Amino acid sequence: MFSGSTSNNQNVQFFFLLCYTLILLMNTISNISEYTVSQLNKSIKNIIENSFFVIKVVGEISQVKKHSSGHIYFTLKDSESTISAVCWRSNTSKLKVDVEEGKAVLVKGKVTTYSPQSKYQLIVEQIEYQGEGELLKLLEDRKKKLAEQGFFDTESKKKIPELPKNIGVITSETGAVFRDIIHRISDRFPSNLLLFPARVQGENSVQEICDGIDFFNSLPNTNENKPDVIIIARGGGSLEDLMPFNDEKIVIKVFNSEIPIISAVGHETDTTLCDFAADLRSPTPTAAAEMVVPDRNQIWLRISDKFIALEKYVENFLKEKKNELQLTESKIPDIEQNINNSFQNIDFQNQKLKTSLEYKISDKKISFFEISKRLNFDKVFDNLKLISERLIASFEKFEIKFGTFMKDKQKDLELQKRKLDILSYKETLRRGYAVVKKGKKVISDNADAKVNDNLEVEFSKSTMLVKKIQ
Repeated sequence: MFSGSTSNNQNVQFFFLLCYTLILLMNTISNISEYTVSQLNKSIKNIIENSFFVIKVVGEISQVKKHSSGHIYFTLKDSESTISAVCWRSNTSKLKVDVEEGKAVLVKGKVTTYSPQSKYQLIVEQIEYQGEGELLKLLEDRKKKLAEQGFFDTESKKKIPELPKNIGVITSETGAVFRDIIHRISDRFPSNLLLFPARVQGENSVQEICDGIDFFNSLPNTNENKPDVIIIARGGGSLEDLMPFNDEKIVIKVFNSEIPIISAVGHETDTTLCDFAADLRSPTPTAAAEMVVPDRNQIWLRISDKFIALEKYVENFLKEKKNELQLTESKIPDIEQNINNSFQNIDFQNQKLKTSLEYKISDKKISFFEISKRLNFDKVFDNLKLISERLIASFEKFEIKFGTFMKDKQKDLELQKRKLDILSYKETLRRGYAVVKKGKKVISDNADAKVNDNLEVEFSKSTMLVKKIQ
């Protein structure tokens, strides 16, 4: 078995054992005058595989290649030596550890050879953490347990307020983290910051961080300084430095907090269990300050865009209503024009009737003169008198009918005139109202006239010139 502290000695032992085995092999086959490369490789393969069964090797993973076939190829190294390793696709799902660069691990497997490249390699059966890897294994088990208990469920995450009035910060009061948060929030959107000083590593750090969460949550809702959101922050560090934020107590406190919590622990590549339990994970404390408050310049830009859009909407709305009003106005009949058309029709009918009568009278005169030549004048005069009487009677009837017709038309005219008066704005002026004009344009709103504009006020019987002063 190869271990981390004695790996150099063991590699030397392995090399000498391999050489000794090859010498024995050569002695065994010394009676053979010649052999092929394949025969030699196969013999070496048998010797190595029969000499080593299942072994464990300690080293650091490097040069990871995950093939499309599903096999994983990597190199296991220490400070002086390397050995190739391969994990077949059929075994990758059984691994307890993800194969990633830089991990210190304990690999369990078998040694074999790869004839096409004349090298020996390790066939991986299982991988476990070694040293810090053991710590990572502990964290992986803890993470799995807490996840099964629902502490990392997405459905349990609380919404981060968009514009928090008060922001609680749990971090060291002597570090640069809190100063960075103050500076970033002041630049973006100044808010009230409340610091709960707490150690972020070492002894009592877990308890102090939990006390900070309890303190902010215990503030009554009537307290105007109660935080709307809490930031738990610290700078980067080693895995051991960040271990307080992997403690179950902190995970449970973060999960049970009524106030939303942002976890801003370490650098972007650092991940703790506190990150998984928090309502929002930030890669750095500075990024947390950017997440918790918006950029006021961006807010002003959005507000400005909204005002411009609203202005355009109102302008288009007024234009649309003005067009609708003009269309409706065009559909209202011109009563005065209709009355004039009626008078014209009356004149036309009167002229037509007069012409018709003159024509009939002329025709009758002609007939009369023709008949008078053939008839007795006395009889003619009698007939003429009779016709005259009839004609007079006809004129009287016409006069009566025409008078009645004219009276009817006069009544219709007066009715149309009353309608016109009702629709006319002059009638409105007689009731005490006035019309304000600028030139020929009627002023319907205070915004239509500017300060110092000369305006004309029209009353029922007079007008007056005025000037707008405010």
